Amino acid sequence: METEQLKNITQLLAEIKSAVLKNGQFPSSTADIILAIVPMVAVVFGSVLLFFLILYNYRIRREKIRQQLPTESALDHLRFISLLAGCLSFFAGIPLTLFFVFTNPANPGILGGLIPFSAGLGLIVFFYLSQPKIGAHVR
Repeated sequence: METEQLKNITQLLAEIKSAVLKNGQFPSSTADIILAIVPMVAVVFGSVLLFFLILYNYRIRREKIRQQLPTESALDHLRFISLLAGCLSFFAGIPLTLFFVFTNPANPGILGGLIPFSAGLGLIVFFYLSQPKIGAHVR
């Protein structure tokens, strides 16, 4: 029974190897593993960075309230964050979109550039539309 299993395993490995070589793809290498880990590390690092940014903002705001200093409104923070995120997304989406358009325009991968481009554009438009009107009551 064990020799049959060994023969089956050997035969399956040979079939997989021949199928991989027919498709022109090679088995996964160290570079593929590193490329798979990089986005995960980026998300974790970004989350930790965002946590400490929120914690820092909370402590600054708490200290201003304790000293009875005027604090910024939440709308001002939202407008600034929308402008920052909008500019980053917009300017990251432009080269991605151009790259996908010039390499293969019919590929649905072009959405990888159009989505951040349009999201950034929407956030920048929100920043300009949410400006207080002249003569309106300012908080």
